[in-house]
Amino acid sequence: MTHSAGHLIGRDDETAELARLAASAVAGEGQAAFVVGEAGVGKTAVLELAAANVERSGMQVLHAEARELEQQRPFAVISSCLGVDVASADPSRARVAEILRGDARYGLPGALGGSGEADFATVEAMLGLVDELCAREPVALFLDDLQWADPASLLVVRRLMGSVHQLPLLVVGAYRQSPRVKEVDQLSQSLGVRNRTVLELTPLSMPAVTALLTALCGGEPGPRLRSMAEAAAGNPLYVRELSDALLREALIKISGGIAEVTGDLSPPPLPTLITHRLSYLSDDALHALRVAAVLGASCTVTEFAAVLGKPTHDVVSIVAEAEAAGVLRDTGDRLVFHHDLIRHALSDAVSGSVRAMVHLKAAQAIAGAGATPERVAEHLLNGAPAGEFLTAWLVEFAPRLTTRAPVLALDLLDKAVGLAGPGEPRYDDLQLHRAVAQLSCGHLTEAEESARCALARTSDPGLESPMHWVIIQAAFARGRPDLALAEARTACQSAGLSVAERRRFDAFSSVCLFALGDLAEAGAQALAARRTAQEAGDAHALAYALHILAAKRFLEMPDTEALELARQACRLTPETIHPAQRIALQLALANSYTELDRSHDAERTLAAAHKATEHVGGVFLPWYHLSCALLAFNTGRWDDALAEVEAGLNSGESFAMSGALRAIAALIAVHRGRHDVADAYLTAADSARDAGSIACFYEYLPLCAGVLLDEARSNTERAYLRLLTAFDHGVGHLPGQLILGFLAPDIVRLAMAHGDTANARRVASAAQTRADHSCGPYHLGDAYRCQGLLARDPQLLLEAARCYRDAPRPLHEAHSYTDAAELLAQRGRPSEARALLDQALEIYGILEADWETARALSRLRCLRRGVRRRDSPRQGWSALTNTERIVADHVAHGRSNPEIATRMSISRRTVSAHVSNILRKLKMTSRVELATEFVRRLNSDNENTHTHTHAHTHAHD
Repeated sequence: MTHSAGHLIGRDDETAELARLAASAVAGEGQAAFVVGEAGVGKTAVLELAAANVERSGMQVLHAEARELEQQRPFAVISSCLGVDVASADPSRARVAEILRGDARYGLPGALGGSGEADFATVEAMLGLVDELCAREPVALFLDDLQWADPASLLVVRRLMGSVHQLPLLVVGAYRQSPRVKEVDQLSQSLGVRNRTVLELTPLSMPAVTALLTALCGGEPGPRLRSMAEAAAGNPLYVRELSDALLREALIKISGGIAEVTGDLSPPPLPTLITHRLSYLSDDALHALRVAAVLGASCTVTEFAAVLGKPTHDVVSIVAEAEAAGVLRDTGDRLVFHHDLIRHALSDAVSGSVRAMVHLKAAQAIAGAGATPERVAEHLLNGAPAGEFLTAWLVEFAPRLTTRAPVLALDLLDKAVGLAGPGEPRYDDLQLHRAVAQLSCGHLTEAEESARCALARTSDPGLESPMHWVIIQAAFARGRPDLALAEARTACQSAGLSVAERRRFDAFSSVCLFALGDLAEAGAQALAARRTAQEAGDAHALAYALHILAAKRFLEMPDTEALELARQACRLTPETIHPAQRIALQLALANSYTELDRSHDAERTLAAAHKATEHVGGVFLPWYHLSCALLAFNTGRWDDALAEVEAGLNSGESFAMSGALRAIAALIAVHRGRHDVADAYLTAADSARDAGSIACFYEYLPLCAGVLLDEARSNTERAYLRLLTAFDHGVGHLPGQLILGFLAPDIVRLAMAHGDTANARRVASAAQTRADHSCGPYHLGDAYRCQGLLARDPQLLLEAARCYRDAPRPLHEAHSYTDAAELLAQRGRPSEARALLDQALEIYGILEADWETARALSRLRCLRRGVRRRDSPRQGWSALTNTERIVADHVAHGRSNPEIATRMSISRRTVSAHVSNILRKLKMTSRVELATEFVRRLNSDNENTHTHTHAHTHAHD
């Protein structure tokens, strides 16, 4: 393809469309486009011209091309495009590079989630970086050769497409269609994605081919040249290779402005034309370029020289010769072939054995030069067997490789274990690293089996403890705390372990017992472990013990002592415990604060935990969002809760936490009268079948939503039986009276409706016991409401409402008003009842709880006349929640989502969900439109205020 003053022959429509999309992005409404076509059709040329045009328009242009050798390196192409590097002078890029390195994720079970696709902490970091860059200026990302892209980079692109309309962002990807690029095809054809365009490059028309030949040959093609060019079938690369070959052989003569072939020639196939180009290279250059073709496009000139064993100045002359011959492109330090077909032609001429030796030599050369472990691993994986070098390198670098690219690490470790054999002195080390890599990849059963086999044969006492931990973590993470407990007890009896190691296994036994529901034994074990850990100053063991003591106490007697135990655990310094362990303690404490209605403390603790989840990722991301959603739901900020659900679902689906998140959305949908929506959420939650070690503590949420939906559909008997059965027999491994205490008023209400006074009294007594221990306003409200329903006493119900208001728990407050109003109406006190019903309807209106409103009016139909029903607006500025108004203000001030998240102490993903909701409620399409209207309204309000003040002053004059 030929550029001429910003023009690309035969591609005017495509370049015009990309220019239109860029203009939209500059105006604030981002766009995504995919350029698709066969090899040689001009995809790269279209991207290059578009990038040049976009850069002239004022956008920051970032570009990268995916490389075949890097398909197993997570985030390879997207990190290259965004310039992510720990040595970057840009603090934002350096921070993302630190998260990408993943030191805090080493040994974390299932760090990639069930899909094994990518680390979600890094995905969020990449998306946050794009947000920050877009806040500085409009940004255009150009990603070429996506058919070679790694899955993690494609996931980032997919997520960018979901929110591209919010940003001044243009994302353009190009790829060659083939059976191997199914994932990219699915990405470009994504249904329901806004602002997505697919540009399919078709073969050039014959007039365009003629124009291209004219530009290449210096004259309008004659009949014979046009006839030969017809064999190109409109492929620009073929046309260029054909014209270059003919010109090299001096077979084109120009006469009277007509370029014609001298002689009757048959058009050769494209591979022959490429071979013809290569035949003009010197033997040294041809040999060297074949090596370069095997190494791939990520090779630098310095590395190339090291592999060839030549001085750099000799290699520079070879590169210059290749550039002059049109084989390489002049791109600076890296070797980039003019077209991938040329690289393949060179690479295909190298035998498999020689290719493997080249990769091995490259691995050794770049390892010696200090290349990153993942780059060395890519060559080793494709290299010739080299047991000694491979084993020695892996023993040193496997931990770093596992944190950065666990799948690549596992593949390489499998290869090394197969080459080494049990007789290799470092065989057991390789097996340990392999088990950890399996653990990180989420292959939990395989990790457990590998560690058991290695443990059975090792004689190295230094490997025994980590092997036991792999077995325990793998078993626990796959929902088998019984196996984890057995292994911990076995480790405690091992004479080969130190006293400190046995102490930590003993402390973790209490965690396993708690997960099994044996609270008494878990408490006794944790109490003993706490004593020995404190005596030894062992923070790791102490953290486990305090965590279980706090959790047990909180379930049985949620009081200040339980909170103090949890706070003691969190006060352990970050340097003394693993980051993941600390996050778990912080999230557990935040949930305890939420249960005891200490909302500000919960928010503060969640904000502190979020900073760590950004680096560790894993299951802690959805757990954090679930904790935020529960706090928002309980305090009546339901749109905020839904934003947290949306923010957590992507990672929740990969880490067995989606069921609980969807259950919260289902609860809100039922209360708001959207029963079909609730049913869909519950169906999806049920199909998820979350079985993780954390998800089991939230199994009650789908039950609660399902019971509420039963009642909404008038199946109150089924709802009551399900609740009573769970209350008596538990939910999963947890005792029902402890985990379902918050449902006591609903069980009492349903029991009274079914004439079951005995069970109503029993459940009310349990609620009173819980309130006596905690003295928390929410628990006291539950106790008062239960007693008020039993005694049919409006004053007790009003006292419950007061407690709920102090908590605050607005939904429960409204329920208490409704209950009291019903009793007062039955006693012939309609004015008092109507006032309480008005208060209840006011709260239901704020919550948009349409079903609750309808239910209250149905129960009190005798009071309908004169009742003020409040319906909250669903569209427009008045429909925005307080949180959404704050977010809108930040957007109007030009702040990026990460900056807003930092200021509000929430996650970037949550801010993005809020922005989407704001745009939907305001029927807008971009942040720019939102900011413009926000400023206009602010100025209008200020002007009205000034006018009113001026008129008021004149009136007094």
